[in-house]
This record gives sequence, structure tokens and C-alpha cells, in this order.
Amino acid sequence: MNTGQMMLSIGALILLSAMILRVNSTFLSTDTTVQASKFGVLATSLATSYIEEASRKQFDENTSVAISDSTLLSTNLGLDGIETISDCNDFDDFGALDTNITNLPSATFNVRGKVSYINPQNPDIDVNYRTWNKKLTITVTSEFSPDTIRISSVFSYFKF
Repeated sequence: MNTGQMMLSIGALILLSAMILRVNSTFLSTDTTVQASKFGVLATSLATSYIEEASRKQFDENTSVAISDSTLLSTNLGLDGIETISDCNDFDDFGALDTNITNLPSATFNVRGKVSYINPQNPDIDVNYRTWNKKLTITVTSEFSPDTIRISSVFSYFKF
């Protein structure tokens, strides 16, 4: 082989190496995006599950019978006495939710809940008085995902 052929061979190897590096970095970038999407879907599913479970509970500990005055609603948003999250009986008990989900094969998730009274004309702002509307916000984070999933749901009490 002469010098010209050697230079062409070296140039071809450099181009091949650059192309292989480019393909590998593209695969890694795509894999990272796919993993983040999977964790996002899983975190959204967890948050939705807790909101659905809370929506099946009664509005307030004092609404086991019909009431018509909002001052009769509980001032304590959260667990009442010796309750735990596993045996909560009303919507606002999910405000005390703070748990780590470790039994999933993919990642560990931290799930937190917050319940507040809201004014229906402006549901993004919490109010410090009792209303017929409560908002539950579930926040899900994971060290494996750069995103924080935050889902809110408003639960209202109606007396017919």
C-alpha cells in the first residue's frame, strides 16, 4: 500500500468512527427521552389513582348526614385523630398523603397530597374559610425523572 491509499484508509476509519459516535449518542438521547416518558406516564397514573380513590370518599367528616350550612364543615383538613391513609373516610384526609411507592419494578416515587378549601370563581387560590369546594393536589416526584407531576381535582358538596 502506498501513502495515498494509507491516507484514504485512515480518513475512512475517522469517518466511520465519527458516524458510530453520532449514532450511539442519538440512541442514548432517544433512550433517555423514552425513559422520561415512561416515568411520566407512570407518575400520572399514580396521581390519578389517588384522586379517584379520594373522590369515592365522602366530602367531609361532618357530611355523613346532609348539612346546609358551610360553618358545620370540618376546620381540620387532613387525618382525624388516629386515622391513617389506608383507612381514611373523607376527601380531605388525602391532604396528609406523604408516601414513597417502592414496590414498582422501574423506580421509586414520592407521592404527596394537599387539600384546601377554594372559591369556585378562582380555584387556583386557597381560601382560609370553609366553602362547599375542596381541591386536592397530588404531587409525584422521582429521582429517576426530571419532571414533577402535579394533578389537581376539585370536589364539591351539593345537598339535594
